[in-house]
Amino acid sequence: MTRLFYMVYKMNKNYTLADVVFPEVGITHIAEDLAEIVEPKLSGRTFLEINTSAQPNSKPHLGTVTTIMSAFAVSQHLQDRLCVPVRLTFDALENAPGEQVTVDKITYQKSLKDCKVNGVSLAETYMTSFHQLFKYLHERTTIQFLVRSYDEYQRLSSFRKPLLEMTRRSTEFGPILAPHEKRIRIRFPCPECKYVDKGSVSTEVIELNENMAMLKADCFSHGEHRIVLREDNSDFVDTNTPLREVAKGYNMAIEARKDKSLPIMIDGSDWSGVWLSRVAYEGITRLGISYDETAIRFFTPTITDWSGAKFSKSLYVKTNAYRFLPKSLLDFSAFIQEYEQRGLDMLWKEVQTWATEPKRFFRNYSVDYFEMLLEDAK
Repeated sequence: MTRLFYMVYKMNKNYTLADVVFPEVGITHIAEDLAEIVEPKLSGRTFLEINTSAQPNSKPHLGTVTTIMSAFAVSQHLQDRLCVPVRLTFDALENAPGEQVTVDKITYQKSLKDCKVNGVSLAETYMTSFHQLFKYLHERTTIQFLVRSYDEYQRLSSFRKPLLEMTRRSTEFGPILAPHEKRIRIRFPCPECKYVDKGSVSTEVIELNENMAMLKADCFSHGEHRIVLREDNSDFVDTNTPLREVAKGYNMAIEARKDKSLPIMIDGSDWSGVWLSRVAYEGITRLGISYDETAIRFFTPTITDWSGAKFSKSLYVKTNAYRFLPKSLLDFSAFIQEYEQRGLDMLWKEVQTWATEPKRFFRNYSVDYFEMLLEDAK
C-alpha cells in the first residue's frame, strides 16, 4: 500500500528543480558565509579540528553520503576562506549493534566488529564502501583526514576521564543522559561471547575511588565479568550515544587546550535542538568545560522522505523501511552502479553549494529533490 501511494504521489508531481526556493532562516539572516561563524573564535588557534562520525551498520545511504560529503566540503571551504589548516577525523563507530537477543527481558547486543561472516566483521565489510567514498573525496579536496575506530578512541585518557567522572556522579548525570531511565549506560562485552547488556541493567560499580572504577556485569551464558576503568588503562568500555556525546565533547575541548586547535563537529541535524542543549551542552559544561571551549556545531541538512520524516538509516537497517524507494538511494554500491561517477560528481557539486551558501546548508531536502537532481546522470 505504501509503495502504491508513493507511485501515485510521484505521478502527480508537477514541479521541477527550477521551482525550489531557499528561504532565509535563523542564522542566514546574520551570516552570509559559514566562515563568518567560525572566524571570531580563531584567535590563538593553530588549526581547525573537524570531526564527524557514523555507524558502519550498512553501506552508506543517501543521508550518510551527503553528511560525509558535507564534512569534506565545509572543511575545504573553511580552509580556503580562513587560510588555516584543517584536520578532518571520521569516527567509525564499530561498537554499534550488529545483532541482538533478549534473555529474561534483558536485551543483549553484539557489536558490528564482533559479528563476523567468514572471519570478516560486519564493520569491516560495510567500511569498504565508506573507504570508496573517502577516496573519491580525498582526490577532490586538499583536506588532511583520518579514519579512527571507536576502540582507538575509547583508549584516550581525555575520553576515559569523563567516563570515570560521570560514573562517580551517576545520580547527577543519569537524568541528563537518560531522562526516562535516569541511569548512565556504561557497558562492556562478555570476554567469551562478546554480548553486552545493552541497557546496562546488570552493570554494577563494585569499587570506586578518585582514580578508578571496577565494574561488573552479567552475561546470559557466561555469568559475571569485570573491567577496570581508569584514565591510563585500555579495558574496553562501550557507551551509548548520549554518554559518548558528552565524553567526546569533553575530549575535544581538552585536546584543543593542548594543541591550540579550534574544535568543530559536523553531524546530521537530528542531533541539534533539544538534544544539543539538554544533553550535550548541559553534560559537557557540568564536567567543568566552559561553553566557550565547546566545539562549534554544524548540522547538515536532513534528507526527508515523502512524508517529511528523516530518511533514517537505522529504520532501513532494522525494519527494511523504504522498500518503495530506488535501491540506489539506499545503498552506495547500487548508487555507483546506477549513476556511475557522473552521479557522484553531481552529488558532490550539489553539496559544495551547501558549504558556500548558508541558505542552502540550513534547510532540509527531500528524496524527490535528489531524484530530480540525478535524472540527468542516468
